[in-house]
Amino acid sequence: MTRRLLPRFVRKRYAVKFALALGLVTLAIAAVGGYSYLHANEVIGEETRDGLVTNAEIQAQNLDEWLTRMEVQMRSISESAAFQSGDDRDINLYLWSVVERDRDIDAAYYIDTRNETVLTSTGSASVASAESVTTYYGRQEFTALAQQSHGDVVISDPFRPSEGAAPVLLFATTIPERPNRAVIAVANLRDISETHLHDINAGRFVVVDAAGTVVLAEDESRLLETDALETTRYDSASGFVPGQSLGDSKTEVGFARMEAHDWVVTSRVPTGEAYALRTDILTQILATLFVVGAGAALLAATIGRDTVDAVRTLGSSARELTDGNLDVAIDRDREDEFGDLYEAFDVMRVSLRDQILDAERAREEAESARREAWDEKEASERRRRHLERTAEAYGEVMRACADGDLAERIDPDEESEAMAEVARSFNEMMADVQERNEQLRTVSNVLSHDLRNPLNVAVGRAELLADETESDHVEPLVESLDRIDAIIDDALVLALQRRVEDTLPVALSDVARRSWTHVDTGDATLVVDENPRFAADPDLAAHVFENLFRNSVEHGSTGSRIPSDDAVEHGSTGNRTVSGDAVEHDSTGSRIPSDDAVEHGDDGVTVTVGALGDARGFYVEDDGPGIPESDRASVLEPGYTTNRAGGGTGFGLPIVLQVADAHGWDLTLCESASGGARFELSDVERVGRDTDDAASLV
Repeated sequence: MTRRLLPRFVRKRYAVKFALALGLVTLAIAAVGGYSYLHANEVIGEETRDGLVTNAEIQAQNLDEWLTRMEVQMRSISESAAFQSGDDRDINLYLWSVVERDRDIDAAYYIDTRNETVLTSTGSASVASAESVTTYYGRQEFTALAQQSHGDVVISDPFRPSEGAAPVLLFATTIPERPNRAVIAVANLRDISETHLHDINAGRFVVVDAAGTVVLAEDESRLLETDALETTRYDSASGFVPGQSLGDSKTEVGFARMEAHDWVVTSRVPTGEAYALRTDILTQILATLFVVGAGAALLAATIGRDTVDAVRTLGSSARELTDGNLDVAIDRDREDEFGDLYEAFDVMRVSLRDQILDAERAREEAESARREAWDEKEASERRRRHLERTAEAYGEVMRACADGDLAERIDPDEESEAMAEVARSFNEMMADVQERNEQLRTVSNVLSHDLRNPLNVAVGRAELLADETESDHVEPLVESLDRIDAIIDDALVLALQRRVEDTLPVALSDVARRSWTHVDTGDATLVVDENPRFAADPDLAAHVFENLFRNSVEHGSTGSRIPSDDAVEHGSTGNRTVSGDAVEHDSTGSRIPSDDAVEHGDDGVTVTVGALGDARGFYVEDDGPGIPESDRASVLEPGYTTNRAGGGTGFGLPIVLQVADAHGWDLTLCESASGGARFELSDVERVGRDTDDAASLV
């Protein structure tokens, strides 16, 4: 059929037929090559655009997940036990551990937003010291960033803390339940760029903010520079910007907006490199046509079925590629020009397939990382709630023990070894406290019953012995037994291991004068300046005054007030009192002289009792030699005394401290105006009004 269409001279002339066939074959090859190039150009263009946009979207998703993780990290830091405790040392150690384990945080600051000051900081000072950040960024803007958070995480604009310093980004959030407190983390944009920007073939990622400033880039010299591509070109959530003149060459740009922050991620590849495969294909096609045209005579001897089949196979493969079948088999065993063309098609096919597979793997990895981050967040939240419940249960047991129920114990938390160790340590401590409490109770029973009963018998026998004989040994014996009885009283008070709960209103003058009568005061004088009423256990309060009076009398020497000889008589207790019109009687039978009925003597100490100026306590002072400042801590230790030869036990002042602690009072040792000892008991609860019967002297 075809032969009939050809002219006769063509049919008869093989050379013409061959030339025509060669021409037709050449035209066919050119047509196939052109068709393949046009379709390959279209496919490569679409794949290049899609690849750039996909890479930008994947990178944007990765950065979104990084910002989300940083927000979760900042909330976790602000809600940690260290920040809730408010202890600066614990906060500093915690911040240090955060900076050490999180490579995305180079420095961290704990700030007072009200005073606009940095309370504590840690991390790389070369990246952002507390002074450089607050100075460059502006102290008010720095603290305002934290104040804006209101419990949320706020991200600052990128900036350089100082000239030559690395560009940084700040993450800030306030501390829950801690007014005017915030924590700020510093991220080094140079390190973040190296860590979180993935590599792409022949291209690079550049991240810009809404103002067009480069926030992240593989080339650190571009950080914080204004991008050459205007932000108005990013007119959608993602897209493609072709052939932009950026620098010395044109660049293909794919972009995607981030969801977590107002940033745009761009993937940029030079146009020549983006379409390198298209150029290679065109070069190969032109080379093939050149070879076909130049070697037509040589190829004439070899043109045949094999050549036709090769062209048919090439056309079929080109159509498969055009239809998107990237798994089509391409024979690469030929060593002629067709083999080169096959190889070019195969390189294009493999390259496109690899790019698509890489994009799919990156998307899967990003999705897996997002799921892992979410699972970790949920696990962290479960651990936090469990620790809160455990801490609340521990607190209830500790409060019960503090209220006196020493048998309560903590059930150790098996999920947290640290909390379990706390429980075991607390249980061991309370067992020891309970055991010691039982020992003290046993000692108290022995002192108050087993030792007191035979002591009373000995005192009675000594008194009978005094009635029956005038031996010089009787009086020292009675004094020693009385001293033993006093030591037992002191020991029982020292065994007090509780706070005083039941109190009564006590008048300062009453308890002072009553206690004065129970102490061998010799020629000492008592002065009561004021008579406030305060809440106390009367018996325990008496121990305070008795021991303070005894301390002043035993250690005092000069400066006492002594009534004149014609105005005094001796009472039954050995105290000096005033007789006649210049005295009045107190409830104990002692006479109290008026101010103009006394004079200063040289052989007795004057003890003064009065209220503190702020009306929150009282004092007892004397005009004796006083207590050296270096000894004031030692005198409160049980057993310490400088009067061992005179019968001192060293229990007196420790008893005063013990009773003060039981009432919740504060005891202070200082010097009186005359140079003697002064004991101040403050934080004493006042009740009612002051009484009017304050005595001046006893």
